[in-house]
Amino acid sequence: MIYVLDIDGWPFDSQWPSNKEPFQYVTLEYFIKDFLFKGKQIAVHKIEGNNKISPEAVDKILTENTDIKVFACNLDAFEDKQSLLLYDEQLCQKYPNVFFIFFYHELDFTFLVDSTSKGIKNISYVVNSFTTNDYEELNKKIFPYYVINSYLQKNYESMYRMYHPNYNLRKIKKFNFLNGIHKPHRLAAYELIKTHNMLDDGFFSYLDYTKFLKNDQHKETTANWLDITIEELETRLSNLEVPYLLETYEPKNQPGVFAAPFLIPFIYSWQSYISITSETNYIERTNVVSLSEKSFKAFAGFNIPLIYGQPNLVEYLKKLGFDMFDDLFDNTVVNSKAETLSKLDRNLQVIKNMSLEELHNFYVKNYNRVQNNFYNLIYKIKDRHFNQIQQNVNEIFNK
Repeated sequence: MIYVLDIDGWPFDSQWPSNKEPFQYVTLEYFIKDFLFKGKQIAVHKIEGNNKISPEAVDKILTENTDIKVFACNLDAFEDKQSLLLYDEQLCQKYPNVFFIFFYHELDFTFLVDSTSKGIKNISYVVNSFTTNDYEELNKKIFPYYVINSYLQKNYESMYRMYHPNYNLRKIKKFNFLNGIHKPHRLAAYELIKTHNMLDDGFFSYLDYTKFLKNDQHKETTANWLDITIEELETRLSNLEVPYLLETYEPKNQPGVFAAPFLIPFIYSWQSYISITSETNYIERTNVVSLSEKSFKAFAGFNIPLIYGQPNLVEYLKKLGFDMFDDLFDNTVVNSKAETLSKLDRNLQVIKNMSLEELHNFYVKNYNRVQNNFYNLIYKIKDRHFNQIQQNVNEIFNK
C-alpha cells in the first residue's frame, strides 16, 4: 500500500478567495496519485486545520500498517517540522522496507547541507528550496517540486496557448524584477537597477518594505551584508522609493495579499522580455547549490532568464538542460559578493544598452530557446526526476 499523509487546503491563508491552487503550489496527493504511482493502491489521510501530528504518530501508523510500502508525507502536517527532519534517519532505519518521500511546502526553507540521511537509501525529498554541498546526492535524493508543480502540469497547455501565439507582439517593459521579502542581496540589486536609471524599464514588487524599515534585526543583517553602518543603511532606505505593484501591496493585512508577489501574475511575464530573478539566499560559497522555485519562474513565464544568487546556481540549471543565454549575459562563476554584484552590474548594462525594439527583435529571433526552456521545465526534467524517484523505490522493493 502507498500511504499519503497530506494537509487539507492551502496552509497560508484559509480565506484565500479561489479554490484553484496558487501558481506556486503542488498537491502531494495529486503528485502521488496522478504521476508517481498512477493506478496503485493509495490511502490518503489529510490533516485539517490545526490538528497537527507528531513524528511518533508516524511511527505508530507504520507499526500498525505493515503493508505500507511507500510513505509520503507533507511536513506541514506536523506540529514541529524540525523534529521530523531529525527523525528521518531513525524512521528510515527502523523501516528499511518502506520507501519515504518527505515533501516540503513553500516557505519551509530547508537546509540539507551535510544531511545525516546521506547514507540512507530508502528516502527522497521533494522540496521547494534547498541548499546542499553533495552533488552526488543532489539528483538522486533531492528534487525541486516546482518542476512537478501541479498547476504547471495541469495547465501547461493553456499556458502555452496564452504565451506562444503572442510571442512576436511588442511587450511594454524590458524586464520584471519581482520579490517578496526584503533581503540584502535584493536591495543591492534594486539599487543597481536604480543607479542605471532603469526603474521605468521594468515591473517591480517589494511586499514588506514598510515592515522591513521597523525590523532592527533585519536592518542589522542587511547592513552587515552590505558592509555599511545601520545609519548609512537607514539613509539609503529613506531614499529608496521602491515602486510597488498594485497587486502586491495593501496598507492593511488582507487575506491573500501577502501571497500575491509569489504568484507572479501572468501579465508581468507576458508583458516583459527578461525575468531578473533574485534567489532566496546568497551564499558566498562555490561548493554548494542553493535553489528555490524562483529560478524556474522565468522558464514558466516564457522569459529570458537572468538569475542572481549563489555562485554555482546557473551552472546547475545548465546541467538540468536550461539555456541561460550566455550569448546575452555574463554567467561566469564568481567567488565573492563584490564580483557577483559587478557581474550583475555588467548584465544590467546590457539590458540598458538595448532599446525595447532591439530587445524585442532578439526575443523573437531566439524565441525557440525560450520555448525549449518551457518544454524542459514541463517535460524533460520532470520525467527525469520521476524516473529517479521510481528507480529509488524499485531498488528498495527489488533488493
